[in-house]
Amino acid sequence: MDSARAWNNMISIEETEENAVSGMVSSIRRLAIHDGPGMRTIVFLKGCSLRCMWCAAPETQSPDRELLYYPERCLGCGNCLEACPEDAIMAPPGGPRTVDRSRCTVCGECTEVCYAEALRIIGERKTVEQVIAEVARDAVFYEHSGGGLTLSGGEPLQQVEFTRALLQACKKREFHTAMETCGFQSWKLFKTTLPDLDLLLYDVKHMDSLKHKQFTGVPNEIILSNLRKAAATGVETVIRVPVVSGFNDDEENMRVMGDFLQGVNGIKRVDLLPYHRLGENIYRRLDREYTLSDVPLKPEAELQHLAEILIKGGFEVHIGG
Repeated sequence: MDSARAWNNMISIEETEENAVSGMVSSIRRLAIHDGPGMRTIVFLKGCSLRCMWCAAPETQSPDRELLYYPERCLGCGNCLEACPEDAIMAPPGGPRTVDRSRCTVCGECTEVCYAEALRIIGERKTVEQVIAEVARDAVFYEHSGGGLTLSGGEPLQQVEFTRALLQACKKREFHTAMETCGFQSWKLFKTTLPDLDLLLYDVKHMDSLKHKQFTGVPNEIILSNLRKAAATGVETVIRVPVVSGFNDDEENMRVMGDFLQGVNGIKRVDLLPYHRLGENIYRRLDREYTLSDVPLKPEAELQHLAEILIKGGFEVHIGG
C-alpha cells in the first residue's frame, strides 16, 4: 500500500471513530477570550450532577433537550397553540402564554412556527466530527494566539466518552485543549480525559462539605480528592472559585482553602469569580425559581481583600476568569 492510500485509510478510520461518538451539546461559542489562553471555541455540554444555587447556565444542568420560552418576544399569533401536539402551550384569557412542562415532550413543533423566536430548544445531539468541524473553523486564530478548544457545561465529565473523544480529536489537529470541571466524577472515568488535556480549570466552591452540599446538592470529598489526583499527573491546573455572598466569602473559608491548595501539587493560580445574576432570566425561561435574587454583588475592595489571603499563601490570584 502506497503512502497516499495509507494516509487516506487513516483519515477514513479517524472520521469513522469521530462519527461513532456523539454527545448532547448546549451551545458553541466561537472567538472567546476567556476560559483558557488565546482565542478559543467553547463547547458547552449538557448535564451536570450539581445544582449550584447561583448557576449561570441552568439550561445546561439537565442532560436532555429543553424548551426555553421568551415571553417578551411573543407576538400572540397563536401558531404555537395549533402546532403543539400535546396541548402543552396555554393561552389564558387576558394573560400571557405559558408552557405546561408536565405535558411538553420537547418535540420542537412549536419552535418551527414561532417566527418571533419566543420558543427555543436547547440541546442538540452532535457527533465528534460535527463539533470538531465547527472548532476547526477558527484554526488560524488558534495558531496565532495559542488558543483552542475549551469544554464547559454543564459538566463535561458527565459525558466522559464524548469529552475524551473531543479532546483526542483536537490533539490530533494540534489544538490547545482546556476543560472546566467541578470534578464530581469517579476517578476511574475522570483520569481518562487527562492525557489529551493541556489545561484544567477546576472549580473549588467551599471547603466545608456540609455547606457545599447545602448550596450545590453534593458533598465535596470526591471533588477535593480528584483535584489532588489530577494535579499530581502534572496537567496544568487553575483553581476557580465562584465568590458568593453568604456562601463562601468569609476569611476563614479562604484561609482553609489556601492551606489545602498549598498541599496540592503544582497549583500556582487561583481565579476568584465574582457572583453575578446573568442566569436569572434563563431560570424564568425554564419556569424555574431563582433563589439568590437578593444576594448582593461583591464590591471590588472585598474581593481584593479575599485575594490577599490567598496571595499571602503564595498563589497568583486573578479576579475574574
